[in-house]
Amino acid sequence: MKFDAKALQSRLAGKMIGCRLHFFPTVDSTNRVALRFAREGAPEGTVVLADRQTAGRGRLDRIWQSPPGCNLYISILLRPAIAPAEAPQITLMSGVAVAEMLSLLCPAGVGLKWPNDVLVRGRKICGILTELRIAGRAVEAVVVGIGVNVNMAGADFDPAYRETATSLSQETGQTHSREDLAYLLCERFEQWYETFLREGFAPVREGWLARSEMAGKRVRVHFRDEVQEGVVAGIDHDGALLLADALGAIRRITAGDASIVK
Repeated sequence: MKFDAKALQSRLAGKMIGCRLHFFPTVDSTNRVALRFAREGAPEGTVVLADRQTAGRGRLDRIWQSPPGCNLYISILLRPAIAPAEAPQITLMSGVAVAEMLSLLCPAGVGLKWPNDVLVRGRKICGILTELRIAGRAVEAVVVGIGVNVNMAGADFDPAYRETATSLSQETGQTHSREDLAYLLCERFEQWYETFLREGFAPVREGWLARSEMAGKRVRVHFRDEVQEGVVAGIDHDGALLLADALGAIRRITAGDASIVK
C-alpha cells in the first residue's frame, strides 16, 4: 500500500513535530538520515519517514526488520535544552506517546517495557532508538527513531521473533492506514514533548508507570557482561530502573536489556 506523504504533510501543517517532512522510498536507516539533517542545521520537529529500511537498527546494534509497504519507520529530530544525562527520559517519553497512539486502535493490552519497547499482550510491537549529537557538555540534537509493526503478517516475521513480536493488524484483525498512524504519532509525540519541556520528567514518569508491564515483577537485566536480577520497584526521577534485591535494597539500573523472569 503506497504511503501518501503529501497528504500527511498537509495534515501536519502548523504543527511543530512534522514542520518539515522528508519521505524516502528506501533508506539504510531513518535515524542516520535524521542525524545528517541535524548536522546540516535542520529545525526541531523535522521528521524522516521511509517505506523501507535496508539497515534498520534497534538498541544494542540489533537489526530491526523493515520490509516495504507495511510498517512505520520514523525518526524525529529534537533540539531540547537538556543535559546528555537527561536524554534517556526522552526515550521513555516516546514510549508513552506511542502507547497512547496504539491504545486508540487497540484498547486492550498495550504496555511498556523498560527502556524502549512497546508491547501488546506481552509481545513487542514497537522499538525506540534514541541517538544524540553533543556539543561540549550540551545536547545539540536528539534523534528519536520509532519502528511500529503495522500491517506485518505473522509469517513475515523472522522465525526467531514470531513468538515474541506482533503487529497492529495481527492484534486487531484489520489493515491500518500508515498515514493515519504517522499523524496520530506525531500529534501524541508533540503533546508529550511539550509537557516534558514545560513540566519536566515527573508527568512522563507517571504516564510510563501507569502502562508499565514490569512493576512488581522479577526481571533480569543484561548489560555487556554483567547480569543483574531483582524485583522492579519502579523508575526513579531520571528514568533509571529501580530493582529491589532479596533484602529489599534498591539498585539503580541506567542501561541494559531487561526481561521478565518467567
